[in-house]
Amino acid sequence: MINKYTVTSSGIKESNLPLNTVELVLMIQPTATEIKQVCHCFDLSPFSFQYCSSPEEVSRFHHTASDVLENPSILVIYDFIASRHKIESQLSPSLVIFDARHLIICTDSEKTVREILQKGANSLSMILINYIVACQKVLMATLHGYKQEIDRLDKLARSGFNNQALRDLTTLTRRLVFFEHTMNDQATTIAAFLKDDCCWDFPLEQQLELAVQQRRLTKTIHIFRDLLTSISDLFTAMMDNHLNSLMKFLDSAGLIIAIAALVTGFMGMNVGGLPWKDSFYGFWLTLGIALVLSLIAAFFLRRKQYTK
Repeated sequence: MINKYTVTSSGIKESNLPLNTVELVLMIQPTATEIKQVCHCFDLSPFSFQYCSSPEEVSRFHHTASDVLENPSILVIYDFIASRHKIESQLSPSLVIFDARHLIICTDSEKTVREILQKGANSLSMILINYIVACQKVLMATLHGYKQEIDRLDKLARSGFNNQALRDLTTLTRRLVFFEHTMNDQATTIAAFLKDDCCWDFPLEQQLELAVQQRRLTKTIHIFRDLLTSISDLFTAMMDNHLNSLMKFLDSAGLIIAIAALVTGFMGMNVGGLPWKDSFYGFWLTLGIALVLSLIAAFFLRRKQYTK
C-alpha cells in the first residue's frame, strides 16, 4: 500500500498529487508492483528494495544514485512487530530513502508509521527523526518485556528447574541473539548517519536523543545477554550437581550391596572346610553377618554424607 502526503508548516496532509511531486511517501507492506512503481518514478535501483521485508536485510546507511532525487541517502533501521510469532519476522527492517525534498519510508509496521503521522511534524527532517526515535522506543519496550521473562527464569533457576523452564530459556536466548546482532549493526548505522552531512540541519537535541537511545538499546541487550548466560550457567551447575549427587548415591548403594554379595559369595563356594556347612543355622548366620557388615558400611557412608 502506498500513501502520499504533503508536508507544510501546518503539518502533514494526505495528497492525491502524482507520486514524484509529494514530499512524503509511505509504503506499508508494499507489493512487487508498488515497489516497481516507486523505483521507476524516483529512478531508484530495485536492489535497494530486494530484502525490504526479509530478515536477511541488514541495517545500513549510504548514499545512492538517482536522476530524480538530489543526492539521496538510504537508511535501514529496525522496527518490532509483536503480532508475528518468530523473532526473525518480528524484527522488521524499515527502509528509508530521502533527500532534501523527499522522504520515502518502506516498512511492514503500520503502527509506528501512524504514530509519527499523528505527531504532526512540519518538516521532513523532523518526520525522519521522529520515525527513528519511535522505532527505537518500540525496540526498548520489547526488551523491557523480555526483562520480566528473565526475572522469572532467574527465580526458577534459584529454586529448581524443569524441562519447560529450560525450553523457555532456550527460546529467550534465541530471541536475544537475534536482537544483539541486529542492534550491533544498527548502532554502527546510526553513528554513520549522524556523522553524515545530511544531518547538519537536524536539531542538536534530536541528534543526541538518537545517539543516546541507541546506546541504551545496545547496553540493555548486552546486559540481558549476560544475565541469560549467568542463568544458563546456573541451570547447568544445578544439573551437574544433581547428577553428581545421584552418582554418589548409586555408588554408595552399590558398595553396600557389594559387601553383602562378597560375604554370601565366600560362603557359597563349593569347597570343603566352610564354617556352618552342615549347621541348621548356617544360612541365618551368613545372612546376619552380611546384614551387619552392610549396615556398618551404610552407617559409615551416611556419616560421611556419601549417600546424599
